[in-house]
Amino acid sequence: MSERNAIRTYLKSLSRYLAPLSDEEANEVVREIESHIFDVIDSQEMAGQAADITQILARLGPPRELAEQYVSHLRTGTPPPEGFGAIASVRKGLSKMFYYGLAVFGFGIGLALFALAFVNLLVPNGVAIWSSADGNSVVIGLMQHPITSEQPDSLRGFWISPVALIMGYLILLTTHKVLGFIRQTKSEPRYV
Repeated sequence: MSERNAIRTYLKSLSRYLAPLSDEEANEVVREIESHIFDVIDSQEMAGQAADITQILARLGPPRELAEQYVSHLRTGTPPPEGFGAIASVRKGLSKMFYYGLAVFGFGIGLALFALAFVNLLVPNGVAIWSSADGNSVVIGLMQHPITSEQPDSLRGFWISPVALIMGYLILLTTHKVLGFIRQTKSEPRYV
């Protein structure tokens, strides 16, 4: 039997034993196991070893026992079968992406508000807030001709600086606290 057929047969048998689960849950488990199998194959080949499919499948155990562990995990909350990092590594990658994306967004907005406050101090009435499209959107920006600009739908003045500083500080503080909370919860062991 070819390697691909052996994997396909194993996964098909596993799928039959996952019948107590919903189709969506069963498909996710099968995808996780398939991903794990191919991750092990890739890691063995990258290490210069020949991938032994029979041995990899034997380490997973009989499809019936593996399916029972997953069904028990999903139905009663028992710990999942050990050794499966495929889905966890994807979640880890997504959580890193979320973490750094949140950091860039939060700190970027906070620092931009600080810059806006200082520009408003350097160029009085140079920063304005416009409302457009019947108040459905708000634009904050620098005016090209701050002294000669007399636009009725714009708000300008010294008050923008303290408001921008306070908002920037609150956004930076909130971002810092949220990132600290994420770091703290990532270190706690949890079952997927």
